[in-house]
Amino acid sequence: MSIEIIQAGSNNIPRITYDPDEDVLSVTGRSIAERPEIIYNPLEEWIKQHLSRFSQLRVVIFLEYINSGSSKALRDVLRMISGYRAPRYRIRITWLYEEDDEAMHELGEHYRDAAGVNMDVQMVL
Repeated sequence: MSIEIIQAGSNNIPRITYDPDEDVLSVTGRSIAERPEIIYNPLEEWIKQHLSRFSQLRVVIFLEYINSGSSKALRDVLRMISGYRAPRYRIRITWLYEEDDEAMHELGEHYRDAAGVNMDVQMVL
């Protein structure tokens, strides 16, 4: 199967793709949209539709920058995903950050700890 492009992405909007062979939803790039709901509301709907048909999903987030509006919208999506719990659902969320990017490292930990999102925070070398 081929990779499904959910959001093509640009300089200000993250690229969002789904690889059905690997069962991986990827969010990559920069997220500094003036109206983040245009990105994250369709993403949330896509995830809900996917989880209405399947019981598992891997989500990988690797952003180089995110503004405060997008950060709040993404946090809401992550919280929604966290509502799908085991044993019925097997969902794995991974937050990736570059070795020298302390801000993105801290944001991933904030989502995990303060927002209560079950997520792995991993450095990419």
